[in-house]
Amino acid sequence: MHKWMRGRKWLHRAVGGAVAGPFSIVLHELGHFAAFILFEFRDPVLRFSSASWAGSGRFKALWRAGDVEAAAAIAEPWQVAVGSAAGPIVSYVTAIACVLAVRRSGPGPLSLVLGLGLSAPLQGVAALMILPWKLSGRPFTGNQDEVWVAWVTGIPETLALLPGLFCLLLAYWFLTTAIPRGQRLRVLVPTLVGMIMGGFVWILWLGPLLLP
Repeated sequence: MHKWMRGRKWLHRAVGGAVAGPFSIVLHELGHFAAFILFEFRDPVLRFSSASWAGSGRFKALWRAGDVEAAAAIAEPWQVAVGSAAGPIVSYVTAIACVLAVRRSGPGPLSLVLGLGLSAPLQGVAALMILPWKLSGRPFTGNQDEVWVAWVTGIPETLALLPGLFCLLLAYWFLTTAIPRGQRLRVLVPTLVGMIMGGFVWILWLGPLLLP
C-alpha cells in the first residue's frame, strides 16, 4: 500500500470531499432559489440539482422563439437574468472564500474546506465544453446558467462564460499551491475521489430522496 494511504487521514479527507461535493451543489441552487424568492417569482422550487419557478419553462420557450414581449409578460427579463446568475455567483464567492481560508489556515477539518473549494468552481467546467463550441461558430441551445444570462442581457456568450473558467483555473491553482509540494498527492487525491463519489451519491440517490 502506498505510504500516503497508511493510517486514516486519507479516509478522513475522502469523507470531507464526499460531504463537500453535494454541499456545493446545494449552495449553488440555493443562490438561484433565494433570487426567485426575492423577486417573488411564482411557486419557486428547490430540487437536489436545480431550482425553478412556475413560469420558468414557458419564459425560456418564448425567449428562445424570439417572442420577447410575451416572455416579459411572465417575468421581468432582468430579474430572470439575475436569478440565472445568482447560482454561479454563489459558487464563485464560495470558491474564493475557500481559497483564502485554505491558504491562511490549511485544508480544514477532514479537508472539508479544501473539498468545498474544489467543488464550488466546477461550474466552470461547462465553459471548457461550451467555449470551443462557440468559437467554432456553432449555436448552443442548452440551459447553462451563464449562457442564459448572456441571452437575456445581450452580453456575448463567450464573455459571460469567462468568469466561470477563470474561477475554475485560478481556484485549482491557488488551492494546489497552498499545499506543500510533498503533501499534495496525499491531500488532494482522496479529497477529489471523495468529492466525485459524494457527487454521484447525491445525484443518483440521496439528493432525489431529500429534495425530489
